[in-house]
Amino acid sequence: MKKICIIFVLAIFLVLGALPGCKKKLPTSPDIPDLSLRINYFTATPESVFQGEVSVLSWSVKNAINVTIDQGIGAVSEVDTMEVSPEETITYTLTAINKDVTGLKTASVTVVVTLGAIFEVTSHEFGYWHDVCCITGIVTNVGNDAGYDVMIEFIVYDEWNIILATEWASLSADSGIIPVGDSSYFRVIFQDIEDCAEIAKVIHIITWVNGIGVTVTQKGGD
Repeated sequence: MKKICIIFVLAIFLVLGALPGCKKKLPTSPDIPDLSLRINYFTATPESVFQGEVSVLSWSVKNAINVTIDQGIGAVSEVDTMEVSPEETITYTLTAINKDVTGLKTASVTVVVTLGAIFEVTSHEFGYWHDVCCITGIVTNVGNDAGYDVMIEFIVYDEWNIILATEWASLSADSGIIPVGDSSYFRVIFQDIEDCAEIAKVIHIITWVNGIGVTVTQKGGD
């Protein structure tokens, strides 16, 4: 009988110990926040552009009190994007500093810029064509890519900066394509100007479509 009582008491203790409410919770250590300085990413998309096109800088930084990007950009937020259109190949460096100031991290990206097609009016002169004032000259592709559908707009002013006329020049290039280093003759005729001496100033605007279909404009003048 005594043995039965002992077994019964042990069974009760085992059952009570198995109940969830009877278990003691073990102490746990408090969560320690991660305050380490991190640059999650710093990218440029795309990394290669033609001159005049845009690349997008994107970045994400954690636990910084100060984030800057060089090349004239300056202070920025921890997570952001920014459009850039550099004139030439350039490297951007992001610098992040934490509270300590001793904690400093950097990351860099390079945007490669290809010149594409760049045209210059390398010479021009005033004259007459069938007794009408005209401008003739040479346009040259000084870039790194062939130029397509080249158009040159000439705007002429008098000595008081009043616009006298605006005309588009026609090119002699076959199919409108001017390869790198090649030149093309042009003539623009001003029907409303009989005396070329009236023209005091000329501004030209060159518009073309380069190899990837992007329209670019270059301005120049006398």
